[in-house]
Amino acid sequence: MWIWFLGATALAADVEIAVSGPGEVHVRSTSDVVHVPACRGVLWDRFNPTSGEFEPTSAPVCSGIKDAIRIDIDGRKFHLDVALPTLPDVGFHVVRPAVVYGLKCAGKAPFPLSACRDINVVRGPQMIVRNRGAAVVLEPLKTP
Repeated sequence: MWIWFLGATALAADVEIAVSGPGEVHVRSTSDVVHVPACRGVLWDRFNPTSGEFEPTSAPVCSGIKDAIRIDIDGRKFHLDVALPTLPDVGFHVVRPAVVYGLKCAGKAPFPLSACRDINVVRGPQMIVRNRGAAVVLEPLKTP
């Protein structure tokens, strides 16, 4: 798999997102601890060359409710976990992470129950990936 960095880091007032490897970003808090939903806390947008805009990808199915992920200054890595369509003619996809995070949340609770003071979204740097994503891609069945 090949990856090129179009932007190395995206910074909001509370969260920094940096590309840390192929199909991987490192999310860290720049000051106070933030919380990210355990499911769909990091979403991925894919650039659609036809429309000329970033569009959301289909997120993987959540498996039960879990405690929110605590993100501090050391941060945490998140991987591209969505299925992407067949590679376009140019041979790569341009993707961008979007992180949903809460401030002043109660710890050890699912995100919807953690009584966060503020909920924000920050979009990360654009990344180029030369694969179909990390999720399992289901091909259509061929019938005789």
